Amino acid sequence: MDNKIKLIIDSFGKDRFKFNELIGNYTALKVGGPAKVFFIAFTQRELIKIITMCRGLTVPYFLFGTGSKITISDLGFNGIVIKNRTKVVQTVSVKGKVTKSGIDVEEAMIEVDGGVSINKWVEYLDSEKLESVEFAGIPGSIGGNLFFNRFLQNRTKSIKVLDSASEIEKIEVGSLRPKNHIILSAVFKIKARGI
Repeated sequence: MDNKIKLIIDSFGKDRFKFNELIGNYTALKVGGPAKVFFIAFTQRELIKIITMCRGLTVPYFLFGTGSKITISDLGFNGIVIKNRTKVVQTVSVKGKVTKSGIDVEEAMIEVDGGVSINKWVEYLDSEKLESVEFAGIPGSIGGNLFFNRFLQNRTKSIKVLDSASEIEKIEVGSLRPKNHIILSAVFKIKARGI
């Protein structure tokens, strides 16, 4: 095994990696050959660490979320394939009025990790009685869709990204570039259902 890849594996522990794993097992179209090394990042910290290490050691890597918008060659990938399964969804602020019956929420700011599927996000919005209908049925993850989906972009207040220099920064939608940014999370402004 390549010494650079071994260094990355040793920093996380060998049990966190799969070797010669078929990427097709993780994509919507069920196509894709073997990844030399396969890793699932469950937290932003893990995602940042492995990408920063791959970049610093010049190890080829490929990052994807739900796998709904990609096809991988049957030849596979000779590097580290990283599946983004970051999963935090949280309400960071609410706007509303206090009434005799309690607080009537008008809108909320929701922060969502890039690895969260749109379906899981819609479930969260529904559970919080927030508007979700325009997002329902969109395949993929927040991180993949935010680059081109206008519905998401129009609701976005800010995006936390890992830039090409492996620095974390907050940007606005207009500054987002697929070649320069990896989406860590985004904050969305969502209205209450029925408002």
